[in-house]
Amino acid sequence: MKSKAKYLLLLLVGCSRNPTSPIVSQGITPRTDTSGTCSGICDASVPSIPVLTDSTSYGDITTYGGTDTSLTSSGGACNYGITGITRYAAIQVNRLPGDLQGQWNGGKICGQCALVRARTDSGWKQTVVRIVDKCPDGNCGIDLGGAPAFALMGNQAGRYSGEWSFVSCQGHPELFDGLPRIWIKDGSGANWSLVQVRDPLSAVLSLGYRKVQSPDTSWSDMAWATEAENFFKVPVDVLQDTSLYQFRAEYSDGSSQSATARGSALAVAQDSIPLTP
Repeated sequence: MKSKAKYLLLLLVGCSRNPTSPIVSQGITPRTDTSGTCSGICDASVPSIPVLTDSTSYGDITTYGGTDTSLTSSGGACNYGITGITRYAAIQVNRLPGDLQGQWNGGKICGQCALVRARTDSGWKQTVVRIVDKCPDGNCGIDLGGAPAFALMGNQAGRYSGEWSFVSCQGHPELFDGLPRIWIKDGSGANWSLVQVRDPLSAVLSLGYRKVQSPDTSWSDMAWATEAENFFKVPVDVLQDTSLYQFRAEYSDGSSQSATARGSALAVAQDSIPLTP
């Protein structure tokens, strides 16, 4: 375990905001050796600084606390609530302690799926997960729920060395708890409403809207909410309009889905509107 003094030194040194640049601080190079199989005690890897890139990232593969394959995601900082998803994970908030430069990115990574690989004493093992939470642990790369942890670690839960890359959720029905849809937060109404995309095809880049019968065919994007992570704030003029609108979710895998509904439909708390290609 690194000492507190060493972490303070790393924090003072800081790091680039470029997510594709590995961290190298004061001669400390993050572990990127992912060749071959693990030798020795694989489940007690020394905590490392994650290397985060736009393609493959490297760091610690840990577990929520066990390898029970029946456990489902029942909350998390993505605010999805209770789900039936068993292959879920949390992502790091920081690269260095407290810098907020991790892949969580204020919740904008929510819903993203990831291919996770870990080095074990029997070779590389891999699984696919959906990100539904953020790590509370300062030494975190990606932290797995029970089913994916069992797939990689068997009954030997712990801290492994590995890598992960973001992938589309399409083609992985086990990562869905229903069809993709716009879900309206509890407490929403005609004067205030927050919405999110549940069971997205990958992380949501934007949620756009435009009136169906309008000479202006351009799209406007809802702003990310400041009241809660992983939500968009619906403009009041849309909430109070009974005209038909198109709503479009754009995803990080390049795909998009849309729905047609009255603007006022987004004022109905805990309701949902299905999204289709």
